[in-house]
Amino acid sequence: MVMRGLLLLLALAACLGLVRAPGASAQGTEYDNPSVLIPVDLSGAYYRYNLAIPAFQTIRADGRVNDAAQALSARLGANLGMTGFFELLDPRSSLESDPRAGVEEGRPLDYAPWAQIGANFVIKGAYEVSGSQVTMEMRLFDVALGQTRLAKRYNGPLKEARRIVNRFTNEVLLSITGEPGVFGSQIIFVVGDGSNKGIMLTELGSDEAESLAGSKGGPATQPTLGPGNKTAWTHRNGKRWELVSGGRVIHSGATVFTPAYMFDGTLAAALSGQVSTNIAVFEGKSSRPISSGGGIEISPSFSPDGRMAFVSDRGGGPAVYVSQPGSTSATRISPSGGGTDPSWSPKGDKIAFVYRERDICVVNPDGTGLIQLTGGQGRNMHPSFSPDGRMIVFSSDRGGRSQLYVMSANGDRQQPLMPDFKGGSQSLPAWSPVMPD
Repeated sequence: MVMRGLLLLLALAACLGLVRAPGASAQGTEYDNPSVLIPVDLSGAYYRYNLAIPAFQTIRADGRVNDAAQALSARLGANLGMTGFFELLDPRSSLESDPRAGVEEGRPLDYAPWAQIGANFVIKGAYEVSGSQVTMEMRLFDVALGQTRLAKRYNGPLKEARRIVNRFTNEVLLSITGEPGVFGSQIIFVVGDGSNKGIMLTELGSDEAESLAGSKGGPATQPTLGPGNKTAWTHRNGKRWELVSGGRVIHSGATVFTPAYMFDGTLAAALSGQVSTNIAVFEGKSSRPISSGGGIEISPSFSPDGRMAFVSDRGGGPAVYVSQPGSTSATRISPSGGGTDPSWSPKGDKIAFVYRERDICVVNPDGTGLIQLTGGQGRNMHPSFSPDGRMIVFSSDRGGRSQLYVMSANGDRQQPLMPDFKGGSQSLPAWSPVMPD
C-alpha cells in the first residue's frame, strides 16, 4: 500500500517538474483508450481582421531616424498577431503613394490602396526621440468606415518604449473587441533544471525577465501569482520544504506542493502527511485542510465563485476533479488516461489541464465540451490562463528544450513567449489574474 501511494505521488509530481514519470495506463472506450488521441479541435477560432502596420515614421519629416523606435512597428505587429484576432498584411503590397499620409497634420490617409489589399484596419505610427525620451503618436484607421478609430500620443523613456506599445496594443483590442488586452500583465515561471531552479517574473510583451528567487540552499519552484500580484512558491531548503509567500516563509517542514491563490487572496497548497496529501489553506503560519480524499490531492485552481479544480488519485490514478473547498464529494472532469495541471479560466467558463502528461485540453467545469489544443508537438505542460481568459501560457519542449509558449484560448497561434531568452530552461508558468494598468 505504501509503495502504491509512492508511485502515485511520483506520477502526480511529474507535472511539477520534480520528477519525470511515464503516463498512467487506462482502460475503456473513446477517450479512455490511451492509444486514441482526442481530435485537435480549433473550431472556436476567433474572427480575424486583416491588419496592416507600415514602418513607423518620424513625427517631423526632417526628424532623426532612431533604429530602436522604428523597430516598434514590428513589436506592435507581433503583439497583435499573438492574440489570434488579426492576420497581418505586408504593408508593402499597398499602392499607397504617400507614406506620411495619416501621420502628418493635413495629410489624411488615403483608404483606397488599403481597401484594395483587403485591409480592415491600418495602424500608422510616428515618433520623436529627444535624448533618452521618446514621443510616440499612433492611430488606428478603420478602412471600411473610412475614419480614424483611435488616436493616442505618449511620452516616456525610450528604454520603456515597448511598454508604450503594450499600452497601445491594449487600446486597439479594446476598440475592436470591446475588451482591453493583457499586454504588460505579469507571468511568473521557473528557470533552470534539477537542483538549480529559481523564480523569474516577466510581462507579456517583454523579452526580459527579473529574478525573484535563486536556488540557494535548494531549488525554488512551483510559483504562483495572486490578486495584487502576490507571489508564492515552494523552496526545498536542505531536507525541509518551505512555502514562501510575499517573500516570507510561512511553512517549513512537511512536503508542500503546488501553491495557488483564491480570487480573494487566500493562499492554498497541498501538504503531505503520513498517510495522505491534502490541499489546505494558509492563514498566517497556520493551515487547515479543504480536501479530504484520503489519498493524494494536489494542484488546486480556483474559479471566481470559489469552486476548486484539483488533481486526485481517488479513482486509482491522477485525474482532474471539481468540488467546493471542504466538500468530501467531487466530480471528475478529465477522461481516464491521466489529468494534471488544472487551470481555471478567470471568467469561470473553462478549465485547462494536461492530458496524459503531454497535451493541453480545455473542458467545461461540468466535464462537457472537451477539446484538445496541442498535439504532436512534444510535451506541453502547466497551462495558465491570462487575466482576460483569452490566452494561455504553457511550457513545451517542442523546440528541443523547455520554453514558455503562449496561444489563444482556442489553441491558435502557438508561439514562444520569449524566443530570445538566454537564461536556461523555462517551466511551470503562472499568469497573474491582475489586468495591467
